[in-house]
Amino acid sequence: MKPSPRKPAHKCLIQFDKNFSNIEDLRTEISSSLVTEDNLWLSYDEDAGIERLTRTERGFGYHKHYELFDFFDLPAGNGEADMEALAYQEPFLWFCGSMSLKRDSPDADDSLEKQLDDLSDIDVDENRFSLGCIPCIKKDGSYELLNEAEYNGKKIRPLMLRGGTKSTELHNALMRDQHLERFMMIPCKDNGFDIEGLAVYDDRIFIGLIGPVLNGFAVILEIGCKEFDGELLLSKRPDEEKLYRKHFIDLRGMGIRELNITKNGDLYLLAGPTMDLDGTISIYRVNGGLPDQHASVIHDPERLFDVARGAELEHGSDKAEGMAFLSDRKVLITYDSPVEERLEGGTGVWMDCFDL
Repeated sequence: MKPSPRKPAHKCLIQFDKNFSNIEDLRTEISSSLVTEDNLWLSYDEDAGIERLTRTERGFGYHKHYELFDFFDLPAGNGEADMEALAYQEPFLWFCGSMSLKRDSPDADDSLEKQLDDLSDIDVDENRFSLGCIPCIKKDGSYELLNEAEYNGKKIRPLMLRGGTKSTELHNALMRDQHLERFMMIPCKDNGFDIEGLAVYDDRIFIGLIGPVLNGFAVILEIGCKEFDGELLLSKRPDEEKLYRKHFIDLRGMGIRELNITKNGDLYLLAGPTMDLDGTISIYRVNGGLPDQHASVIHDPERLFDVARGAELEHGSDKAEGMAFLSDRKVLITYDSPVEERLEGGTGVWMDCFDL
């Protein structure tokens, strides 16, 4: 398939709080984005938090930071959660960590033996195994994350998928999956199990994997959850054996970086290279969404256009990782490792808006 680049319709300035303690990491490591009316929600790699911004004339500003440990007892406290995915389904904002293992990187200044040891060392960041939802209620024109809220006559509170310090109920179930079990103990940058997309549509929760990719097919997991004793538990569908569903999509070797589902049920995917590669990043659409069944194989998703060409700009830079719908016909694309020209002063970063 030939490249299909499209120029942005316009730029969008995201302006962060100048007093934020980790601002350089935040504006250069955005991993997911989501819009609820006039609010833009972001996550980034080096924290266990969620950022909320509010629409301005040039983009979004009025930055507010929420810490996950203010809503949950995280196993590693305020340690990194590798927050990779956000979604909204009234009245909750959903979030998901990568649930991945990671291999240490060797330092060129270290001895050979130290570098070899680093490359053999596989770490577990306990907060990465997080999937949950927080009440997200509109107050005075902006959506707020709350520890308790009233919704349709019922009290709602933050909920987390049941699990331990190194796994979740979902992760444990996949350890014996016929397609994925061999990838569950492989680090994320080695084509191992690695979550980067999340979308919620009615009672269907979709989880997009950037890895593994199986013979060119990307993987979307689908789960349903129920609340029990202050936690989320996986719930089976009637007449189905597993606690999850699997959908395989032919993205020509790309993995999934972001998921969105529109009001009419169409599924949009931001797809790009797996592991730590440069390359084309594209937007795909599956009209009508994924079949409501235990599994599916999608051979011909519609490739709309390319939003980035990776190393054409600079190796390892401008990696599109977030896709948020500003309207039915316009998306905001946010970048990890933005090129220098995108940075504005000490607190801002310019992102791209595309017409669909």
